[in-house]
Amino acid sequence: MTEIKVKAYAKINLFLDITGILPNGYHSLNNIMQQIELHDDVKVSLSEGKGISIACDNPDIPTDKRNIAYKAAELFMKETGLSAEINIDIRKNIPVMAGLGGSSTDGAAVLTALNLLCGTPLNQSTLEKAGAALGADVPFCIRGNAAFCKGIGEKMTDITDLEHCSILIVKPDFSCNTAAAYGLYDKTPVKSKGEPDILLSALKEKELKKIGVNLYNVFEMLYSDDRIGEIKNALLELKAVGAALSGSGSAVYGLFESEEDALYAKSKLNYPFMFVTKPVTKPVFSLEKK
Repeated sequence: MTEIKVKAYAKINLFLDITGILPNGYHSLNNIMQQIELHDDVKVSLSEGKGISIACDNPDIPTDKRNIAYKAAELFMKETGLSAEINIDIRKNIPVMAGLGGSSTDGAAVLTALNLLCGTPLNQSTLEKAGAALGADVPFCIRGNAAFCKGIGEKMTDITDLEHCSILIVKPDFSCNTAAAYGLYDKTPVKSKGEPDILLSALKEKELKKIGVNLYNVFEMLYSDDRIGEIKNALLELKAVGAALSGSGSAVYGLFESEEDALYAKSKLNYPFMFVTKPVTKPVFSLEKK
C-alpha cells in the first residue's frame, strides 16, 4: 500500500464580483482568493483491486458519489487510466457551507495526492484544467497560495500573498447554499464593481490597512442580511482593519494586524465556529508520503 497525507487548506475571498452570465449558465467572476492555514486532513491510499471508498469524521458529509473527493478519484482514473483500490479518509476542520472552499480543497487534495502517488502523470496545467470539471474553486485549490481568478475561476494569475496578519474566521449558526446564492444574482443582477486594481496594488505593496478597506464581496449586497453586517461591524469595532463575507457565505472574516488582536476579538464574540488563522505563504499542500 502507498499512502499520502495531505493538509487541504481553506480559502477566503478578498474580492469577489460577478461580471456576467455566460451562455452555458455559469457566472463570470473577478475573484481574488487567499489560502489560509485552517485545513482538512485528507489521507489517500492505493492498493491492488478496484473501487473507491471514503471515510469522514463528519456524519453530515456524504461518503458516496455525491462527495467531491469521490468525483475527484473517478476523474483521475478517467484521465490517467488508473485501475486500483482508492481509499480516502477525510478529517473535517473546515465548516461546511461557509464559503471557505471546504469541499473544493478536498477534491483538489485527492487529485494532487493521486497524481503524486502515480508519479505525476499529469502536469500542473493539466491537473488544474481537470479540476475545473469538479468546481470553479478547484483549480485555485490545486495551485494554492494567492491568485486573481477570472472567467469561471480557471483563468488564474499568481499574485502577492496576503502576509503578516492574523485572520479571525466567524461562522454563524446559519449556512448559505452556493447555487441559491448565484440564483439571487440571476433574479436581480448587481452592476459589476470592476477590476480590483486598488486591492491588487495594496497586496503588492503589503499595505494591510489599504487591503482591509478595499475588501469586496458582491454577495453582501445580494443578501442584504443584517446578521452578516452585524458580524462585520463587530469585527471592525474589535480592531479588524477590514472584514468581509467569504465566498457565498456564511462565514465572515476579519483581518488583524496581530494574533493578539485577533484572539482578543474572538474572546469577545459568541458564534458556533471561530478560528484564528494565518495566510498560507508556503507550498499549497503539506505532504507526508509512506
